[in-house]
Amino acid sequence: MKTKASLNEQDYLHSFMSTMTQKSDTIINYVLVVYFLLGIGLSFKYDTFEIGVGVGTLNLLAYYSAKFFMKNSKFYQYVLSVILAIFMAQYIYQMHGLFEMHFTVFIASTILIIYQNWKLQIPLTLLVILHHAGLAYLQNFVFNDANGLQVYFSQVNFDLETLIIHTVLAAVVFFMNGYWAYYFKEHSQNHISKISDEYELENMKLASAKFSSMSATKEYNDFIHRTTLDLKLPVNSVLKLIDVSKGHTDNDKLLTYLDMMRESAKKIDDLVNDIHVKSTNTRH
Repeated sequence: MKTKASLNEQDYLHSFMSTMTQKSDTIINYVLVVYFLLGIGLSFKYDTFEIGVGVGTLNLLAYYSAKFFMKNSKFYQYVLSVILAIFMAQYIYQMHGLFEMHFTVFIASTILIIYQNWKLQIPLTLLVILHHAGLAYLQNFVFNDANGLQVYFSQVNFDLETLIIHTVLAAVVFFMNGYWAYYFKEHSQNHISKISDEYELENMKLASAKFSSMSATKEYNDFIHRTTLDLKLPVNSVLKLIDVSKGHTDNDKLLTYLDMMRESAKKIDDLVNDIHVKSTNTRH
């Protein structure tokens, strides 16, 4: 059974991650606009409008459809990972095999760290490996001089050694970015856990101080209550003595003095009674 502290910690973590996801989604919106416009810009130079507009539009539709229809799922983030890799392949094809454009997927991999989910690097890794292997196969076995169809899907001579080197280097980049995503998430959880512990400790201190204050107040009220009880007896005795004395004298001046004494004693009695009632109510 979870304690109140652990529930608060989970609430803090969920709120923090939700805020981070919203901010990350906002950043991704700008990134996708830039990636889409880059494809459009390349279309003007390399006359590849069908690819730039068509593939770019499909990428955006895939991402925003997944995000709209699966609002309560992180699936759209994996769709994002896939389409960022597709953008890389799009640029390489648009630029007639300029393989340096694969750096755009490294940029995308770094951007995905903001979601603090290392698993988002997996689709990138797989698609880059498949893309590299596909380019090597097409260039070496399908579209080559022997078949009379020389189409450069890559300006790099993709033999087996080149394929392995590129694949390993790409995998290392994705692994490091995945590690940082994992590290940032762990750091966030530890930081929130620390804040939660400090918050609970502060609450305990406040509760302890409040209890001490209440205890001190109770002791004070008990003292007042006992004191008023002790005062009531002698004051009542004085009032009774004054009344008795008034019945044993006919001296007008003495009676006047006794009335003045009784009036003063009665004021003291009323004050003691009032304090006694208030202290009694406060104790309850």
